[in-house]
Amino acid sequence: MQTRYDPQGLLIQLETALHRLVESFWDQPYRFFTEADAVAGLQHWVATRPEMAQLYRTADGFETGLLHREYPTFFRLDDQKPTQRLPAPAARGHYDVVLLNPACVQNCKAEALTNRSSVERDRFPASPLLAAVEFKLFPDGWTESRVKEVRNELGKLRLSLEQPPDTEGAYLCIFQRDVSGRENRWEQYWPQVERELEAHSEVRSFVAVRWPGQEREPFVGYYGSWQTTFRQAKGDRSMS
Repeated sequence: MQTRYDPQGLLIQLETALHRLVESFWDQPYRFFTEADAVAGLQHWVATRPEMAQLYRTADGFETGLLHREYPTFFRLDDQKPTQRLPAPAARGHYDVVLLNPACVQNCKAEALTNRSSVERDRFPASPLLAAVEFKLFPDGWTESRVKEVRNELGKLRLSLEQPPDTEGAYLCIFQRDVSGRENRWEQYWPQVERELEAHSEVRSFVAVRWPGQEREPFVGYYGSWQTTFRQAKGDRSMS
């Protein structure tokens, strides 16, 4: 018997979890030292929510969860300039975290579902993934190279939404803990970052910034068409 699921509800649960990460970082900026810590926080939240944590059975009878790390893209690209999908010998990329489409899980054999080797894209539903999520955590102020990192992540996520799409929703989560005290970096580079976020409005992004030890208000900005909002999600502040 196949497990019933609500794709819209699962995306709302994922977005709520991402809002929780923002609140956690806002309240305690050293909760996450690295991007891996932020991903672990997401996984912990998901593990306590039955709607997200339940197991699904593949077409050949193996069980798996929906949330996975370092999942390969179905397309090839230049990860230093991800402006178009490329043919071989270009390499595939990876997503930090994906939320599998339950329909894909239930209709595919387990080994094909792992997407370890290139396969025909038409073997999968229109969107094999419900969501692809990328994380960045910058432990200092903006630099030209960090602006480029954001641009490249946005480029890859934009490609994930092109036909045929890898995913229904693409998310970029940026945390920054700036202890440098150099306000000129923010003034110089932030307008560039914001222009990139606004230009890639098909990607749902947020930037959460704290300046520990400085008299500056935390900054949180959301970009793109989120299904939920930070304000609506603040009722449940629990990360447990």
